[in-house]
Amino acid sequence: MPPKRATRGAGADGRKATTTASSKATTGATKAANKKTDSKAPAKAAATAAPASRKRKAVESEDESSAPVARVQKKQKAEIINHPPTKRLDVYVFGTNCYGELGLGDATKKSEIPGPVLNPKLAAESVGVVYLAVGGVHSAALTHDNKILTWGVNDEGTLGRDTKEERKEVEETNGVNGEEQEEKSDADSDDEDEVDLNMKEATPMPVDSAHFPEGTVFTQLAATDSATFALTQEGKVYGWGTFRGSNGVIGFSPDIKFQRTPMLVPGLEKVTDLAAGAQHVMALTSNGQVFTWGCEEQNQLGRRISGRLHGKLESLVPGKCALPAGVVSIGTGSYHSFAVRKNGHVHAWGSNNFGQTAVPMSAGQSDAVVLYPTEVKSFREFSKIVSICGGKDHSVAVTEDGKCLTWGRVDNKALGLALADMRADDLVHDEHDRPRILTKATPLVDIKDEQIVFATASSDHSFAITKEGKAYSWGFNVQRQAGHRELDEVERPTLLQNKHVTGKKLVGASAGGQFS
Repeated sequence: MPPKRATRGAGADGRKATTTASSKATTGATKAANKKTDSKAPAKAAATAAPASRKRKAVESEDESSAPVARVQKKQKAEIINHPPTKRLDVYVFGTNCYGELGLGDATKKSEIPGPVLNPKLAAESVGVVYLAVGGVHSAALTHDNKILTWGVNDEGTLGRDTKEERKEVEETNGVNGEEQEEKSDADSDDEDEVDLNMKEATPMPVDSAHFPEGTVFTQLAATDSATFALTQEGKVYGWGTFRGSNGVIGFSPDIKFQRTPMLVPGLEKVTDLAAGAQHVMALTSNGQVFTWGCEEQNQLGRRISGRLHGKLESLVPGKCALPAGVVSIGTGSYHSFAVRKNGHVHAWGSNNFGQTAVPMSAGQSDAVVLYPTEVKSFREFSKIVSICGGKDHSVAVTEDGKCLTWGRVDNKALGLALADMRADDLVHDEHDRPRILTKATPLVDIKDEQIVFATASSDHSFAITKEGKAYSWGFNVQRQAGHRELDEVERPTLLQNKHVTGKKLVGASAGGQFS
């Protein structure tokens, strides 16, 4: 039996049941540029509060929106403030594939891919992916020719397209790269279960462009665990799917429970960057303001929800975050958020039960939260933070001088540090005197003499990529989501290598609970 569909935000104890009923899953990919390219490919991973149901739900006309596929009005000319990436990337995938999360389609029926393999459905030469976003159990890719491809679980409209099909058997190929049987690829394994997939979900397919005004050009994608968002060159944001909370579905907007096709998100202008957590979204505007919306149960929105306009659903309307002016970059964890100001100061808020915000107050308490954006003064001792994001209980950041910092939960091996690498004064112990939390950002020590230019975090595993294009991973690895065959937990940053990626220049990663 494959594991139930799940999301990145499951409790830490859910990791124990990984092969039969895991409470976490997501999608992702490690990306490599063409041989002649040296690209920047941002990517992100996060988590969710309540698992999406595998059972198909009947369409409720008053709660669901699925616009007819007819070309919407012609787009009026507006100032161009964003530009799409241009470097075409190969996408390498590994980890669980029980529900087509890896986007391999009919290339394999294996439920698990133990190490990085090139996804032939997302090859640079034939498809030309320029940007990748990962959600709970779905993903989205932007291509060089302005298509948005989606794949994975579509129970709540996360793919933005119809995926109903008659179930039928699909012939298995000799590995995802079509190699001969005697030269098995890493995608093949005799002891792995095979799965019967919905090919319309498991195969990367385009969202119908008729849902957008003619001439719309996309520059970035973002994905929560149950929704997808697309940013345009004029700074508009489109989205589809829904938001969930601890008690189930909240809705996509105050008036729509499930948005199954793309729609314009109202109230957002001149957005330059998006970041998505498990069930919330951040939008940075050209004037340095931050808007947030989605689930606010862990105070991850960083703003006061008055309830005067839409009652409890007011959180589903983008609202201005309570931040000082001059924000230049944003990042999210599963249930927490970050903003970096022009002066280099880092602000954090949201869930803090494992100190994942790096705000020391209340870290270690079971329901600890940081109510509003609070400066993390300990970052001032490092050079400027150029990127920052988090998983469920830990976070990572990259500094201007090429260091990777980690902090948060200790016992799940997601930090890439041994206890000996952590200062005793920065540790919080539990009632049994076991170290549980690293409260202060601490540099990795095992990637020596190499400048780190990219890092990302999933629920319980992480990646760092060097200027030379080498990828290191660490953390939870029971279903090989960290890309290493032999270990269930990878304590220290370990070079990601096999015949498919060794020698390739890797430029980014997207990571989730059970695959990457």
